[in-house]
Amino acid sequence: MKTFILLLLISNFIFAQPPAGYYDGTQGLVGDSLRFKLSQIISNNFISVTYSSLYTHYQLTDKKANGKVWDMYSDIPGGIPPYEYDFNQTCGNYTQEGQCYNREHTVPASWFNNAYPMYSDLFMVVPSDGYVNNKRANYPYGKVANATWISMNGSKLGTSAVNGYIGTVFEPIDSFKGDFARIYFYVATRYLNNIPSWNSSTVFQGNNLSNWAKNLFIQWHNLDPVSVKEIQRNNAVYQIQNNRNPYVDFPEFVNAVWLGTYDVETLAKPEFSVFPNPASDFIQLTVITNDSYDLFIYNSVGNNVFNTKVFNNNIEIPIHQLPDGFYIIQIKNNNFSVFNRFLKISISN
Repeated sequence: MKTFILLLLISNFIFAQPPAGYYDGTQGLVGDSLRFKLSQIISNNFISVTYSSLYTHYQLTDKKANGKVWDMYSDIPGGIPPYEYDFNQTCGNYTQEGQCYNREHTVPASWFNNAYPMYSDLFMVVPSDGYVNNKRANYPYGKVANATWISMNGSKLGTSAVNGYIGTVFEPIDSFKGDFARIYFYVATRYLNNIPSWNSSTVFQGNNLSNWAKNLFIQWHNLDPVSVKEIQRNNAVYQIQNNRNPYVDFPEFVNAVWLGTYDVETLAKPEFSVFPNPASDFIQLTVITNDSYDLFIYNSVGNNVFNTKVFNNNIEIPIHQLPDGFYIIQIKNNNFSVFNRFLKISISN
């Protein structure tokens, strides 16, 4: 019974939704009207934490399934990262990758003169390898044309290939481009009243993203849909700061705010059912869509235990080999990313 309750709590945490009414008042809004309303929602009752407390908070917001630090500058989803960190391996000094981790301001702190609350906002400040953080410096994110340096996980520093920006940029790997894009959408919403005073005219203009940055981040948002990692992090940060990233909760807000429309394909998420549930030997998935999609199953701590490419509406998946517990199912392609869950139980004779 204790194990069941623990798994139920973990599963509910992974699928935690915004509180009832959290996004009230956003219905029917697009463009800046929606962005301003979202800014009000995620700014109200915001709890600013101290910069020194971030390392403690990372143990809730950025812990991988194996207990290591989730560093997007070194991790290789689906592969073997070149190095990993325990939470006590914070920087002092470093001369190369893999020695320690510190706190990376995804929006460089020099752009806003180290001012609070931006300086310690958990959505903006993420754990990263100290050496890679230093190499990235205060360069904007972008697409690299010619790399002058490449990190061990494939992140790049080099000349810009982005239409509209000439200069040096830092490019994360594809698996995390959506994460960084949605961070910037959050920043352009949460801090729209602060941005005009920032020293960041290349990425932000007025109280919004510049055109080249907006277009790039929309591309990255579509390339790399919201993941289980982001959902878990969004829920964890909410427990600490009392606000959420609306573009993780509702990815369709991106088009609604920056393109002024709710894209039909983005909103047309397929009907997705799992039967039987709970199940012991197999589950039958029914997905109402004309598109092929990738299917992933994760256990309650986020480990991928099954994946396949699906080309039809129905698929039967054997689960007898899985340990008892809750599992998360994700189906995704370029048009949608949808989650469901099921409970695996063994039936005793």
